[in-house]
Amino acid sequence: MTTTPDPHDLPDVTGLTVGFIGGTGEQGRGLARRFALAGADVILGARDADRAAAAAAELPGRARGMTNADCARASDVVVIEVT
Repeated sequence: MTTTPDPHDLPDVTGLTVGFIGGTGEQGRGLARRFALAGADVILGARDADRAAAAAAELPGRARGMTNADCARASDVVVIEVT
């Protein structure tokens, strides 16, 4: 017997640090915003740390920006966003 999971039964992501390499683009920021709203700490990665920090300042919660390499090192989970 197969059961269908309840779509409202989502995992708790509070305390999890999710990094987004390529996170300053439209899709990366959109995904990062959703994780931040769910309670995750978010890191936006970019080639330029200042650009990443500026984009992170627009997000809710504890979002920060840094270089892609630093983002990968500091994150529990890394999402690579390429368009």
